[in-house]
Amino acid sequence: MPVKALYALQNGFIGFETSGLFYGERSPDRVAIPVTCYAIRTGDATILFDTGISPRAVPGLMRRDLLARFAEEDLLVHRLDTLGLDPRDIDLVVLSHLHFDHAGGADIFPASELAVQKDEYAYAHYPAAFLASFYYKKNFDLPGYRWRLLDGDAEFAPGVTVLRSDGHTPGHQSLLVELPESRPVILAADCCYWQRSIDEEIPPGVVWDPTRAMHSIKRLKTIARLTGGRIFPSHDPGFWSKAIKAPDAYR
Repeated sequence: MPVKALYALQNGFIGFETSGLFYGERSPDRVAIPVTCYAIRTGDATILFDTGISPRAVPGLMRRDLLARFAEEDLLVHRLDTLGLDPRDIDLVVLSHLHFDHAGGADIFPASELAVQKDEYAYAHYPAAFLASFYYKKNFDLPGYRWRLLDGDAEFAPGVTVLRSDGHTPGHQSLLVELPESRPVILAADCCYWQRSIDEEIPPGVVWDPTRAMHSIKRLKTIARLTGGRIFPSHDPGFWSKAIKAPDAYR
């Protein structure tokens, strides 16, 4: 059955260098950026897109990062609780990629299927040195968990389609959600950090392949144009301040 609702879940804020947000930027300034996850209800399943930061990482971030902000209610398990959901109620967890701020909560879903691009899963276990600090192996080295390793686009349910959007990482993926009452939404994840990334087609400053990252931005924009959809950037505080947040929903 088709999508019923899309919920935006806040998972705190972290500080990040402007040079890491936009390819070619050299500013040393730091800004507070939101960490975001999304839950999707369909007629047959409940799907989660990204899992934010691991609770075990929060104390250290709070000590080291003056811009970090985490309240108890920001923990993913509590955000799900506002929707009447327990981690065991999540049928499928779609991970855009395996960086610490997107895959940190994967371990709380032992009963769910975890979907990631196979190239991302392989790279995350043996990353290049310049990206290694973004991958925490304990977040995704989960013996006994059920992984679905994808190779490109895939439809998970009517109205829920993963879109390969690599460049930020070797196996990055975004999610197209076709809503029942309004325009489709493309959850870009780190293909597009900010609205500026979309408007000016600027790849992330943290990037595995800037050329592929540029092509992925253009691809998402083309799909949005063809479907009449909207692209939701992952870490834009301006966008997030106006977003409809759970328990309210996009429909």
